[in-house]
Amino acid sequence: MDYENIVVEKRDGICKITMNRPEKLNALNGGLLADLWDVTDEIERDQEVRVVILTGSGRSFSSGFDLTPGQERHEVPPTGRWHQTHLAPRTLLKFWYLRQPTIAAVNGHALAAGNVLALSCDLVIASEHAQFGEPEIRHVAHSPATIMPWIIANKHARWLYYTGDTIDAHTAERWNLVNKVVPAEKLEEEAWRAAQRIAQVPPFAVQMMKRSILQDYDRMGFSEAVEGHLMLRMIEGLVPGVEEREHLGQVRQNQGMRAFLEARDGPFR
Repeated sequence: MDYENIVVEKRDGICKITMNRPEKLNALNGGLLADLWDVTDEIERDQEVRVVILTGSGRSFSSGFDLTPGQERHEVPPTGRWHQTHLAPRTLLKFWYLRQPTIAAVNGHALAAGNVLALSCDLVIASEHAQFGEPEIRHVAHSPATIMPWIIANKHARWLYYTGDTIDAHTAERWNLVNKVVPAEKLEEEAWRAAQRIAQVPPFAVQMMKRSILQDYDRMGFSEAVEGHLMLRMIEGLVPGVEEREHLGQVRQNQGMRAFLEARDGPFR
């Protein structure tokens, strides 16, 4: 299958997916999300694929949902809002539930939805220049999936969610967001090395182990928590009159992304 926004490479039982919108820092627009949905369906059916690597081209893993003017969602009838609100988060979480083990190779920024996408993978290997965070709280948006409380300490998760701060790769490693930090020029090599190591394990064994881990998380309430958060996000999108959100939305619409980011993040410097 041909894809417009990703590059797919398969060899030796490993499938490498490269998000390929470098000029937009691999921001997640409708086309990229659709490609990720389709390629995970393809991989799920492929019995030859034992391990998946997910990375981004250029200088970023993913900066999150594409916020440039013109990317806003079209108005839908009330009966379509559940599907519209849930589709993007469910696409990100497909890597969490994918049959095969997944490795995120994070180069540069993994922010907001990009952070969720990286953390949805089973393992994270980061370049020393990587940055992680959930800055969308600053423009009155919320993470598409509150995945960090299931991965890192409560206090660290709250700090990132409440402040919108980003952290560097070494801090992310100390906080257990990533497995390993490597020099940028070694990132692809280390990701392949990890994938090859896992690919040597009999696939039945490792896939059953992943299913067991996922069942443990779901018994602890992961899937229910995801559903609850998605419903809150849908309600949030219907609530008008949040002054800060409307102001920053107007800045983004009228003055562009650079002005929007300065207005959003400037007070925190």
